[in-house]
This record gives sequence, structure tokens and C-alpha cells, in this order.
Amino acid sequence: MSDPNYSSPTVIQGWESLKQRLTVLVVLGLLAFSMLVLPAGRARLVAWSDLALEAMRPSVGRTTSVYGEVSANLTVEQQRVARWIANRHRVSLNRIEQLVEMSYQTAANYRLDPFLLLAVISVESGFNPYAESPVGAIGLMQIMPKIHEEKFKPFGGVSQALDPWVNMQVGAQILREYLDRFGTETDALRAYVGVGPTRETEYPNRIARIRERLVAASIGRALA
Repeated sequence: MSDPNYSSPTVIQGWESLKQRLTVLVVLGLLAFSMLVLPAGRARLVAWSDLALEAMRPSVGRTTSVYGEVSANLTVEQQRVARWIANRHRVSLNRIEQLVEMSYQTAANYRLDPFLLLAVISVESGFNPYAESPVGAIGLMQIMPKIHEEKFKPFGGVSQALDPWVNMQVGAQILREYLDRFGTETDALRAYVGVGPTRETEYPNRIARIRERLVAASIGRALA
């Protein structure tokens, strides 16, 4: 007589496979909903969806980093810039490639020079998206969340300030506003770093030096 509580291995495996696929579909559904609710979700949806889909694949060689996939859309110029940044800051090339591509897109959206945006990130955080200063500036572009709280609201609030994409959007918006308000790049950078018009600072010069090296790297030159 067969045991009524017995389930064959085939049935069990089939049920586990079905549960796995249903779980993935639910996760993808929630991610799609978050994209509609929070603008910041748009930037992360593709990467998170890839991670969810990987739950259906063998675990060998799987990466859990949202920077795991190298973009195929980088131009030769962007690849050179990414390599220079990765070497200078000793950061994973894969991660930097993602941030470089993001920077070029953001700069275009806010009518900025991508080399200016990248130079500010280089000086401010060394491309560490989780950097935090003693005075409370955080993220890639070292933004003060309390001062710029309103700018974070369209992206889900200051709780999203450490999200690399969100931080970059707000930082670029601040730079654009200062350029429009003060008229010159030097004065805009002085305002960005929080220095008054009469106080001496090397900040604009530091940005200019890094920018010069980024431009040189983009065309295959190396400056000391």
C-alpha cells in the first residue's frame, strides 16, 4: 500500500520550481510599481530586475552587486575616462563604468560639462557613493540633505540621498542653479563648496586640475 503522505521527488521539484517563479514575478511586479511611484526607481529597476531574475539561475558565479553588469553603451571616450578614474581612486572599473555612464547622461540632462560633473565627484567623494563628511555632507557629490531637502522630495526624500543616481541628480541640479545664478564657473564652484565671495579657496582650482586630467584621459593622453 502506498503512503498517502508521500510525494515523489518529481512533484516536489516541480512545486519548488513553480514557487520560485511566482516569487520572482511578485518581486518584479513590486519593482515595476515602485518605478511608477518613485522617480529614483527608474534608475534602479533594470539592475534590480536582473538580480531578481538571477534567482532562477544557478548560484555559481552570481553577483549581488547592482554594478555587476558592465554597460555595453560606453563610448571609447567614456571607457578611457572610466579607466583613469578607476586607477586614480583605486575603485572597481565595473563600478566606475556605471557611474561614468550615469554622469554623462546626467550632465546632458542638466546642460553641464560631464568633465565638470566628474571632477566635482572626484574631489568631493573620490567616487565613494557612501562618503559622509564630519559636517553631514553625504554621497557622491557631498550634499547637505537638510539644506537641500526640497530637491530630494521628487526622488523620494532625503532617505534616498545615498542612492548614487539620486545624489547625482540633486548635485547636478545644484551646480546648474549656481551656474545660472552667478554666471561663472568659478563663482558657482565657490557657492557649491559653501565659500563666500570674499573668502579664499583653492576649490575651483582643484576642480579645474582634475577636469583637465579627465579631458586628457578621454583622448588617450596621460597628464602627470
